Amino acid sequence: MRDFRDTRDKNRNAKAHRTNDEIRIPEVRVIFPEGDQQVMKTGDALREARKFGLDLIEIQPNAQPPVCKIADYGKFLYEIEKKEKEAKKKTKTSSLKEIRFHPNTDKHDFDFKANHAEEFLRKGDKVRATVVFLGRAIVYKEKGYELLKRLTERLATVGKEEAPPKMEGKNLYVFYVPDKAKIEALEKKEAQERAQQEVALKAEAEERKKKQQEASDKRNATA
Repeated sequence: MRDFRDTRDKNRNAKAHRTNDEIRIPEVRVIFPEGDQQVMKTGDALREARKFGLDLIEIQPNAQPPVCKIADYGKFLYEIEKKEKEAKKKTKTSSLKEIRFHPNTDKHDFDFKANHAEEFLRKGDKVRATVVFLGRAIVYKEKGYELLKRLTERLATVGKEEAPPKMEGKNLYVFYVPDKAKIEALEKKEAQERAQQEVALKAEAEERKKKQQEASDKRNATA
């Protein structure tokens, strides 16, 4: 039988839930491991938990009567932590990323920054793209709009403009937000392409192995 004192000591340190002998109310509603429920005396509930070699855990102290669950306390805490981590992943807050261009940004620099913007959007972040006009470069305003148009077309598979480009002082900027449906479709397509590539590579390797074996058999036959 398990040593319930160890569990009680851990519980005192964590102070998350009362367990076993720490539950001193006269009556509780018990959830059994199979999912059945029953209202019973706390002492009887504790004896039932010990029969299973498990803990009696108070999970709803303010209910009438309080609700307890028969389970392994360590596993119980692990499941709670696991659910909290999953919830945090689902509610991940997006951050704002910024990429900067000049009206005469060359193709290499444009591609480099556009790739970063795509990565940010695929991760769920919002992107601000800014074209900075230094000095007399403001006369090339149309080049800035053309550059952002190209960028919008480039990012069309993962994001979309939150609003049309806007001029503010000597900066032309636009915000892009992730398009979840398009990102999921793109990732699905990429996964299919990877799978097809793996099949093709495997077939190529088998064909190469077959030819090597045939060549070996031919050499052995003529030896």
